[in-house]
Amino acid sequence: MAPKKALPKSVAAAEELGLKPMTSFFDAAAVRGRPKLKKSNAGRPSAVEKALPPAPAAAKQAAATAAPAPQKYKQKRKSWSKGPGLEEMSAAVAAWGLEVAKPKKDRVSMTRFAAQRQIPLTVLQTHVTSNDEKRIKVGDGPGKKPLISDDIQKAIVDCLVRRDRGNQGLDVTGSLDLLEEVAPHLTRKMLESSWRRTVRPKYSERLTKPTAAQVTTTKRTAITPAQQWRWHKVHQGER
Repeated sequence: MAPKKALPKSVAAAEELGLKPMTSFFDAAAVRGRPKLKKSNAGRPSAVEKALPPAPAAAKQAAATAAPAPQKYKQKRKSWSKGPGLEEMSAAVAAWGLEVAKPKKDRVSMTRFAAQRQIPLTVLQTHVTSNDEKRIKVGDGPGKKPLISDDIQKAIVDCLVRRDRGNQGLDVTGSLDLLEEVAPHLTRKMLESSWRRTVRPKYSERLTKPTAAQVTTTKRTAITPAQQWRWHKVHQGER
């Protein structure tokens, strides 16, 4: 019987014997799930930047102490139907009426007038247009109009504040009763919805939240009737 051949000890010895590795026969195990995202190289210095000499310390210090760039603030939308915007729009409409009365050669253009008043041109045009159907009344805001007008809201809030100061405050039911007297054409449900969604959030700084009065009990004072009787008995005995 022929002796068994010994296995090669290294890859080079296997190649000398004409043997080939079987690693290519087996495929790599497939990884389950989604492939992992490769990290982005954004922000890394390029090869050209790496080859440049480092900046001197004086330049780095000057860059660190340089004034930062001015930050840009996004202009917020302004309401022209209430608050300071309403006052500016009322004054602008009145001033434009006087401007239109001037001769045409002495009149300022609407574009320049709007820029002087710091009001958008399209907004000013809709308030001073000669077309009655397209003209917006000063104080009218966009969207659905509230069921209770601003004048009634302010009057009701003033009345509630005065009653509260006189220790005759009203709860939610009393407030709705007061609203029914002022606006009898609205139902109770409509008044309650308008009070909860419009009036209370709008005047939250002046109106107090509805609170329940604390019940007076012996637990708060920690004095029972028996203790009170003994105290009176002792003091009457000393007399």
